[in-house]
Amino acid sequence: MTCEHCTDPDGSPCFPVYGVGPHTHKPGSWMTGEMLPPDSHPAYREDPESPGHGVYWCPVCGDGKPEDAP
Repeated sequence: MTCEHCTDPDGSPCFPVYGVGPHTHKPGSWMTGEMLPPDSHPAYREDPESPGHGVYWCPVCGDGKPEDAP
């Protein structure tokens, strides 16, 4: 069940979402930065078939969390 932290203004749930793994951005740029370790985000699991990408779930209520995630 979604919570107020993971619901779009239109009421749709935001999670799970697949995308680039945890990373930083250089000031003034959205295209450059560095990748962070996959375990640096508590609500992320890296895709074993596509390193550097994975699934995020709500860190507050857990909506979108894979069933086998710790």
